[in-house]
Amino acid sequence: MKFVIRCLFSFLFLSFISCNFHYFALANESNQTPVDPDKITGDKIRFHLIRVEESPKANLYNSPALEFELAKSKLFKLSRTSKLNLTYTTKTGTDSAGISAVMFLLTLGIFPSFVETHSNVTFTLMDREDKKIIRDYTYPIQGRRIVSWLTIPFYILLPIFSDSVDGGSNFETSNVSLRMLVEAFESDLAKDCLENPELLETLRNKGNESIDL
Repeated sequence: MKFVIRCLFSFLFLSFISCNFHYFALANESNQTPVDPDKITGDKIRFHLIRVEESPKANLYNSPALEFELAKSKLFKLSRTSKLNLTYTTKTGTDSAGISAVMFLLTLGIFPSFVETHSNVTFTLMDREDKKIIRDYTYPIQGRRIVSWLTIPFYILLPIFSDSVDGGSNFETSNVSLRMLVEAFESDLAKDCLENPELLETLRNKGNESIDL
């Protein structure tokens, strides 16, 4: 029993100090042509953000970093008083590291430990007063976390060439995954607004209305 406990603590220690390398992929991402939000001229769409957490603990697809990514948008503007709600929800699953975790421990962090995550992320635009859904967008996203001393060179170099990877000591949150999701949502909404000007007018009018707090 003592040996098992020591192994467990060793694994946790090595996981903490080893480098985490993340790779993310949106389903059908390569089949979509992104729409430039700059094509939507005029005022930004104002909305009140509601982030529904799966648990008290942040994860790769649902953390306060979402507010930061949305604040950078060319199409949106956060507003607590807007009558337009944007509800952000996630449903995430994680596959165990399995035998790779044992090998990681036995090799003192050299053999990589692999953990895969998969989530369905939904952005729902809703009238804040009558709770009527205006639009909703769902994105399946998958991630792979590789933990090993050997990932350090990849963590340093690959982000220069790819927007789908990140890493570091923090394996519970990722700005990259949230940026990918926000950009996909931004592009899809811009596409719908260009194809349907009435939708854009509805979102702007509802967003510009204020609700008493």
